[in-house]
Amino acid sequence: MPKPRTHPRKRPRQARSNATVEAILQAATYILVKDGWARFTTNRIAERAGVNIASLYQYFPNKESIVIELQRRHMEKATRAAPDAIATLQAKGDLRALFKALATASMEEHRAAPALHRVFAEELPRSARRANPAHEAQVHALLMSLVRPHARNVPDLDLATFIVRAAGHAIVHEAANERPELLERPEFAEEIALLMERYLCRPEPPAAKRSKTRAQTTRK
Repeated sequence: MPKPRTHPRKRPRQARSNATVEAILQAATYILVKDGWARFTTNRIAERAGVNIASLYQYFPNKESIVIELQRRHMEKATRAAPDAIATLQAKGDLRALFKALATASMEEHRAAPALHRVFAEELPRSARRANPAHEAQVHALLMSLVRPHARNVPDLDLATFIVRAAGHAIVHEAANERPELLERPEFAEEIALLMERYLCRPEPPAAKRSKTRAQTTRK
């Protein structure tokens, strides 16, 4: 069975086209939050947006592509703080500041639309989840290259980078669901950043210390 197309058919280039796409995405957000994935259809989206179904299909081939565009926009907003955080890391070597900036951006985005994030995480089928392996690989490689000079005693940095990314997202998402008031507290971002920093900057394992001690004794 062929996979459904998940990319928009075309990008709007004129003000009227932009307005149509924005109306479609706003209607899609409303229906997802109010009724969930089970009642999310292109006909209902077009009706809510006040556009002809043919106009909707000019831009989106199916409902999966609409949801994936919503997720793409979410990720774009959540990573806007990255350039400043990267500059701080490169200038000061402040790994904690990097993770604090990224956590804060994620918190702000979840705070803006908590119900929509719940649908993204809990209701969408695999076909409607944002899947861009090339982009994900790029983000992963960038983060790993940034933390590499600062990580200590991490035997598998590739694995550790994946865990850091997955854990950070999961912590913020869980807070949005269970304790949304935490998204208002700057210290929550600080605690997440501290967790990530300490995970990547580990004390030297005892076995390594013993080996160094024996080597120094031998040289003496």
